[in-house]
Amino acid sequence: MNYKQSMTHFESIFVVFLLISMTVFSCSLSKQDPIRQLEELTEDIRLHHQEYTTADWKDAYAKYEQIAAEMENYRYTKEEAEKIGKLEGECVGYFMKSAIKSLDGLESEIKGFFDGIEDVMK
Repeated sequence: MNYKQSMTHFESIFVVFLLISMTVFSCSLSKQDPIRQLEELTEDIRLHHQEYTTADWKDAYAKYEQIAAEMENYRYTKEEAEKIGKLEGECVGYFMKSAIKSLDGLESEIKGFFDGIEDVMK
């Protein structure tokens, strides 16, 4: 085997090793991406929820659903799952708080609606 053939063999092994390393590295990064996105979403909601419009809440919920769907593609450790659960709980808490707030005005509207029907039916 001459020098040129051994370098080709070495280069082939190096390229295979490089590809395997990149694949492992990219998999570990992509597994963490949804967690990072959930952290960012949670932080944004935490800081700005009082200024959110109905459209903002819809967008936030759509992002939350997209992140949750992406997480289903991965297996997480117990520690990662606990972190995800805490972040999801905080997001859902804000979503529920917003929904309850929007129902406050709706309750009066529904009562008025039925009062109007009652008036007509008398």
